[in-house]
Amino acid sequence: MKGEQVVVGIDVAAARPCTAVAVGVGRAARVVEWREADDRHRGETRGLIEWIASLSPTAVAIDAPQSFNRHLLERSRLRVCDADLRHRGLPLYQVPAKGADVPSWIAVGFKYFRHLKKRGFETASEGVLPGAFGQAAALLEVYPHAAFATLLAEFQAAGQWPADRVLPKKTTREGARVRVELLRMVGVDWDLYFDHDSLDALGAAVTGWRFLQGRACGLGDPREGLLWLPVPRAELRDTYVPG
Repeated sequence: MKGEQVVVGIDVAAARPCTAVAVGVGRAARVVEWREADDRHRGETRGLIEWIASLSPTAVAIDAPQSFNRHLLERSRLRVCDADLRHRGLPLYQVPAKGADVPSWIAVGFKYFRHLKKRGFETASEGVLPGAFGQAAALLEVYPHAAFATLLAEFQAAGQWPADRVLPKKTTREGARVRVELLRMVGVDWDLYFDHDSLDALGAAVTGWRFLQGRACGLGDPREGLLWLPVPRAELRDTYVPG
């Protein structure tokens, strides 16, 4: 990994192991290591945190909410970023407010954000170059489904993908095939091991890579935390619902 920056993508789960991937990034992206951690087993979450710290990544992208819903929007039960995604045809799970019941997988995600912040990672903000001039490594909330949908639209706009294609569900064979093809087109090189968890981890890592390149945008309100997509704001579509 000499001369490369490292990005880690994490697909968070509670009823099964979390899946993490470390990617060396430069002009291309090369998978260097995989890791799983089952929060139901004592010590595995700590082990994954230690593994991440040992890699000295420039960015860690986590497929989970980073904070509670603060109800910043009037007449809405959604976080600001979630409402924005829903408006664009990319609906997301509802994040609870503090004091409400927290789904187990969201609680796991909160835990990873909390532990990594204690390790010195800082929540990503726009206009900041992580890892440069002593800047702390970046911690990003991401959403792989939206990441793949926006990447597909990017390639459609460039004439590299049929304009009438939509993103299939990740649990289908076609959905996996499309995601693999999108990752290849972006420039990811890996051993082609994939299931929908590992593809989500790779999608998270790609968002982190695009963030380092200055080719990502954050949706939402910083008071709740931004959710990052792997496209520049100027290229973000008003809707990703097929016309």
